[in-house]
Formats: sequence, structure tokens, C-alpha cells
Amino acid sequence: MEKRKKGKVSKTENGTVEVEKKSMKMGLVLPLILILAVVGSVIGTVVTTKFLLPPTTGVQVAEKEEGKPTVSEDQTIVPLDEFVVNLAKSDGNQQYIRVNLSVLIEEKNSEDFAKNVALVRDSVVNVLRQKKASDILDTPEGLAQWKTELKETINNAYGVEIASDVYITDLAIQ
Repeated sequence: MEKRKKGKVSKTENGTVEVEKKSMKMGLVLPLILILAVVGSVIGTVVTTKFLLPPTTGVQVAEKEEGKPTVSEDQTIVPLDEFVVNLAKSDGNQQYIRVNLSVLIEEKNSEDFAKNVALVRDSVVNVLRQKKASDILDTPEGLAQWKTELKETINNAYGVEIASDVYITDLAIQ
């Protein structure tokens, strides 16, 4: 007994029988599914960003949390050039520090800060030259105390409180 294939049967002029498969439907289904998936993803993304997420402004303002520093719209973070300084000798070993710092200041003071960046760099170098690697790295509070000392030194050099906070963006001691 012969199995019959599903599809359209037609006779040709020479008497042979041809069977057309229904691959045409399968050829349309796959691209249609892919198109619907892409369109659904785009619509989902638009709905999520427009309606479900909170609105944001051009300036990102950090939410206040207990003990966490915040940057408001009237403040700016000024990055300083890299510092490479010899640390104080410890046990006869000479070590050096490579550090990148940024300083949080009021926006209104940014022009004055840029003019006197040499004063800031000198203050930082003087603090660094007095430190040993163990002073900075050995205790969990060492880095935090060092940042506070840098902030106070910068403010003392200016004679006013210009620096609100000091951020360490890169640090290597060798």
C-alpha cells in the first residue's frame, strides 16, 4: 500500500503526477514569529522606560542615605592629574604611591579651584610624603582617615572650606 503525501496533486502534460508540499505556510510562519518577537521587545522597552521607570533629569542627583556622601546640582567633582610620590621610608625600604584623586567642591568655586590647582597639588604631595604604606593600607580606617586629612589640608591651604570631600579613583603602592 502506498502512502500518500499531503499536498496538492497535479498531472503534467506527459502524464506524471507531482505533489506540491505545504512548505509555503512554514516558510511564512518562522519570519512572522521573528518579526513579532522583535516588535514585542521594542514595545516592551518603550513601555518600561516611559511609564514604569522613574523620570530622570540631565543631572543625576544621588539619593541621601545615612552616612553616604551626595552630590547635589550645585556641586561638581574636579579630577586632579595623577600623583606619583615617594612615601616615607619604612624599615629602610623606599616605596612610592601612584594615586588619582577627585575633589568635590561647590560649583561657584570651580573657577577659583582651577586657578589654584597647584596649591592643591602641593598640599596633597606634602601629606603623601609623610605617609608610609602601612599608614594607609594596614587598617580599615587608614584610607578614610587619609581622605579626611587630605580634605582638611586642602581647605587649610585655601583658608576656607572649598573641598567638601576627596575621592580616590585609583591607587597603587609599590
